Amino acid sequence: MATAMYLEHYLDSIENLPCELQRNFQLMRELDQRTEDKKAEIDILAAEYISTVKTLSSDQRVEHLQKIQSAYSKCKEYSDDKVQLAMQTYEMVDKHIRRLDADLARFEADLKDRMDGSDFESTGPRSLKKGRSQKEKRSSRGRGRRTSEEDTPQKKKHKSGSEFTDSILSVHPSDVLDMPVDPNEPTYCLCHQVSYGEMIGCDNPDCASRFPALRSEQNAAAFLLCTHMARTQDHQVSAPSGEGAMVLHLMSRCSARLFWASPGWRKTYTQGASVGLKWLGCPRDMSCPLACRRFSSVSGSSEVMLTPERYPVQRLPFSIVSEEDLAAFESIIPGRVITDPEQLEACNVDWLRTVRGCSKVLLRPQTSEEVSQILRHCYKRNLAVNPQGGNTGMVGGSVPVFDEVILSTALMNQVISFHDISGILVCQAGCVLEELSHYVQERDFIMPLDLGAKGSCHIGGNVATNAGGLRFLRYGSLRGTVVGLEVVLADGTILDCLSSLRKDNTGYDLKQLFIGSEGTLGIITAVSILCPPRPKAVNVAFLGCPGFAEVLQTFSTCKRLLGEILSAFEFMDSECMQLVGQHLHLTNPVQESPFYVLVETSGSSAGHDAEKLTHVLEQVLNSGMVSDGTMATDQRKVQMLWALRERITEALSHDGYVFKYDLSLPVERLYDLVIDLRNRLGPSAKHVVGYGHLGDGNLHLNVTAEAFSQELLGALEPYVYAWTAEQRGSVSAEHGLGFKKKSVLSYSKPPEAVKLMQQFKAMLDPKGILNPYKTLPAQA
Repeated sequence: MATAMYLEHYLDSIENLPCELQRNFQLMRELDQRTEDKKAEIDILAAEYISTVKTLSSDQRVEHLQKIQSAYSKCKEYSDDKVQLAMQTYEMVDKHIRRLDADLARFEADLKDRMDGSDFESTGPRSLKKGRSQKEKRSSRGRGRRTSEEDTPQKKKHKSGSEFTDSILSVHPSDVLDMPVDPNEPTYCLCHQVSYGEMIGCDNPDCASRFPALRSEQNAAAFLLCTHMARTQDHQVSAPSGEGAMVLHLMSRCSARLFWASPGWRKTYTQGASVGLKWLGCPRDMSCPLACRRFSSVSGSSEVMLTPERYPVQRLPFSIVSEEDLAAFESIIPGRVITDPEQLEACNVDWLRTVRGCSKVLLRPQTSEEVSQILRHCYKRNLAVNPQGGNTGMVGGSVPVFDEVILSTALMNQVISFHDISGILVCQAGCVLEELSHYVQERDFIMPLDLGAKGSCHIGGNVATNAGGLRFLRYGSLRGTVVGLEVVLADGTILDCLSSLRKDNTGYDLKQLFIGSEGTLGIITAVSILCPPRPKAVNVAFLGCPGFAEVLQTFSTCKRLLGEILSAFEFMDSECMQLVGQHLHLTNPVQESPFYVLVETSGSSAGHDAEKLTHVLEQVLNSGMVSDGTMATDQRKVQMLWALRERITEALSHDGYVFKYDLSLPVERLYDLVIDLRNRLGPSAKHVVGYGHLGDGNLHLNVTAEAFSQELLGALEPYVYAWTAEQRGSVSAEHGLGFKKKSVLSYSKPPEAVKLMQQFKAMLDPKGILNPYKTLPAQA
């Protein structure tokens, strides 16, 4: 790939970074000013107390001291908020630096490929005297470290596991370069270096020993035990032949401690298969490696099984992309036809890393006309097309099953118009939801939906899946807030229904066909959506409840007493909170309880809303519905409370393989299925958790295991779907059907409805090229 293309993509990714940094720094300045003001207030109160203490009564003294204590607490709160904001800013910048490192590494690999066979490289093992290896360069880029080319040790490519490990353990400490330590970051015990990325450690959580990171080429879900823990654990695993083979268990870099990987440590496999490993650099004076910044828990798609190998699906008779097809695509979108396997890797794997396609081409159009020309060519050639937005779907609907052409809307990210009076936003389908939220908030409006994946998901994908999210209770579904769509049909026809009118009762409402169709009837290229005014006051309460019956009673009380200002009511069980604390190190702000609820109010009067919410909280606390609670009105505190709910999915992904179910059920039966499954699965499941949007009867049921298990899947399906059907619920509340749930549509829809859907599909996409194998069950 050309240098200019790497640069263009990177500049696209950081386009909004300056604005985000400016906003965060402005917030930090405001917090600084609030802190200084509060400190001045404390000084005044203290001076006043000292000068009058002899004349004050006992009660007056207590009252005065309480004022000082309250001011001090507020000052500390502002300081904590500033630290939290600074950490988030650091992570935001760090993310882009990691992206730059990855792009530079790929660019170096491209240069190396071009030099293969040239006079600069001998036929034997490559000498690195005149230049550093890619791994060494990646290791040296983190946090301002520099290395000299003269000091770089010579290395060779080792092919066998034994040769590889022996060569690494024989590296002399003097070969490792001096890298100064950032004084603001914690260092690790023996190497005195900071973490460059994920760290790994002994799999036993009670073991204090920690290793530096390694990278596993094929299996990152295995375990590493130190000698002591290996003796105390009953792990019957057979190591493959070859000294030094090792498989890793990932840890957060923030909690890791670095220990020397001495020969006394036991190296084990959990799968008994040979795994290639790569060391990612080494700290000073140590013979163990340090993980470089580029390392992450998602190291590549090689760990994800191909979809046809895991699921019984046969490729339909579509054409295969040819050189002539690539040339045609290049003429339509010059420079935006991607065939590099490394760049295609992420687009072939879903966010949950449970399904993987093998597409060989990624197309990145910028306009609806380009999408039209691409689909016209694919329709003529009978090439299957996989539309893809932010690739944050949960049901495998956004990635290819086989070798479909991936059509990404990532570059279709322009706002077309915004009407300040009506609040109607018109934008391209590739706009990221969070960026749209910032855009309309600057104009005193908000987006009608909010999702945990808002930083990555595209508005076109939200509409295509009819995403629900956290604001459904207040603003309803996208079927009510989307007022117009522009869609490109399978044959390239552009259907322009991009109306900005809230009322249009002429003929069939065609846009409703494409909302929730998951890209199977047409590709959404632009959206017209109604944005409500931005609330002037937002309050959030986080409460602990002794049981699910009390959760339901609290919900009824909030609906009755909060009325129009109730904008969200979320619930989660205690296991969710434990996983968020264990894997993400977020703190529970209330005492431990079997259930937790998050209540949000949004209105136009801060005093009025706070008074109503306070009254409700007093009532539920006094009645025993709630055992403990906290309330936040400050924006930073509100975001911190919301993080406990929004990041549950992230915490689950750290817990192992996740079986996910997104169900609509009668509210009173919402949690019964979780209890039923815990009894049914027993120890075969690691965790069975339930959380979701109680306000609209949406349960997110998640079951975690150490790895994918066909036996566990058989115990879950179709049991979960049959149980849901018995309650007259829906097998998909907001995630859609995608690839994983297409065969269970009949649990929620009668045969006549399914047949009519298939007829719509055949009419609009007669060749079936749009997102095949998804949404609808296969026809005989």
